[in-house]
Amino acid sequence: MRQPSNELLEDLNSSYQYLPTVIEGLEAAKRSKNIVILGAGMAGLVAATLLKEAGHRVTVLEGNNRAGGRVYTVREPFMEGGYLDVGAMRIPKTHLLTMEYLKRFRLPYHKFINSTPKDYLHTNNVTVSRQEYEQNPDVFNYPLPSHEKGKTATELFLSAVNPFLELYSASSSEQQRQLLKEYDRYSMENFLRYNPIGRSLSANAINKIKVLLGIEGFPEFSFLSILTDIVSTVFNKDLEFIEISGGNDQLPASLVPLLPNELFYRKKVTRIVQDYHGAAVHVNDTRTGNFEFYEGDFIINTIPFTVFQFIDVLPFHSVKFEKRRAIRELRNVASTKIGIQFKTRFWERDGLGGSNIITDLTNRFTYTPSHNIGKSGTGLLLVSYSWEDNALLWDSLPKQEKINQSLKGLAKLFGSQVYKEYMTGFAFSWNLNPFSAGCFSLFKPNQLTEFSEVIKQPEGRIHFAGEHTSSHHGWIEGAIESGVRAAIEVNER
Repeated sequence: MRQPSNELLEDLNSSYQYLPTVIEGLEAAKRSKNIVILGAGMAGLVAATLLKEAGHRVTVLEGNNRAGGRVYTVREPFMEGGYLDVGAMRIPKTHLLTMEYLKRFRLPYHKFINSTPKDYLHTNNVTVSRQEYEQNPDVFNYPLPSHEKGKTATELFLSAVNPFLELYSASSSEQQRQLLKEYDRYSMENFLRYNPIGRSLSANAINKIKVLLGIEGFPEFSFLSILTDIVSTVFNKDLEFIEISGGNDQLPASLVPLLPNELFYRKKVTRIVQDYHGAAVHVNDTRTGNFEFYEGDFIINTIPFTVFQFIDVLPFHSVKFEKRRAIRELRNVASTKIGIQFKTRFWERDGLGGSNIITDLTNRFTYTPSHNIGKSGTGLLLVSYSWEDNALLWDSLPKQEKINQSLKGLAKLFGSQVYKEYMTGFAFSWNLNPFSAGCFSLFKPNQLTEFSEVIKQPEGRIHFAGEHTSSHHGWIEGAIESGVRAAIEVNER
């Protein structure tokens, strides 16, 4: 049985068509335009640098005190050069636009170890290695009917989705579009439980899949979106990942010097007014409290829709009904990361150097560092990484209690040594972040067919970018792809 492929969404909007623009730049501007860009994440930085190089005047307004958006590396309170990528932490090597920017800025990178046979899996109070589990898929004692026993969670999942994948692959382009429309109605939970094309799975088999494939927090999200954005990437054994040595924030940091006079921080956008002659952006400078105005011929908005809802756009009817609906309904997934620095890399003594942990405990995912394996000194562990429903559990806890509870979960696997080894920790919830209100976008049922095109269409003089407008939700590649697309749109107007 084969792994799901990202071709489902790449067929609709592939980033490969934008690679020549990343390499060669935009065509030189026939007439220099004044362009105001909202947001200095990867989408805004890419659009700004491309347009500036083509001869346009750009102004980038960022509400935060830093650039990079959800590419965010934290270095304090950690010691001895420790850092934690609380945002984007892995890059698939198949993401050509991102890899091209790494090549351009000569950023060193190394392999991100996503999974190994030595991974720990813990559920139903049983802990085994991934290798042991794959040899005995019933080791966790899930109460399954006889025809579902003896199968791993991946095998159960693929048995349910392969009939759809095979039908899709054998169909014409028009038939594929119809299939996407037809199957977009299903959440992942309902597709597996009430399979319209293959054998339905039992409730306990679905629970096994959700826990061991890490999608337990997403029961109501789109079957197609989970299949393409999560399962076929994060849990694809055949996909190779990398991380930038020293922290992934070095990528946006490499673009910032190209905008020495164009990038302004602490500018909170409150209103956009547009007409036939131009557009004006109203902002509040959060350092001074002053209100300011920036005028342009066009605007590129990269602010996620979850935050853009708080911005007035006038006149009201300059934004279509369908776009306003998408702005209200498309959401960002909650995500929480808790990183802890320890005196030694005690997990390596248990053979977990470069291997990771998946559990049904509140910590969910634990990632050991993919760099400096085997070296002496302190170690920084991503003790807890959780998504959506699983992440929302953490939001009620203050920072130190988050750290305490994550240590408690880790101690169930490594014993009391985790308390003796503890040095310092950091917890970050993207759901509580005022600049994104979540970590990345995922479609709910029906939103792929209803929103995938409308979310990226211009509204008057406003163009839209950001990973939520791309075919690569949740990835740096999606932000870059959308920034290139929006830059091309504005350059050609």
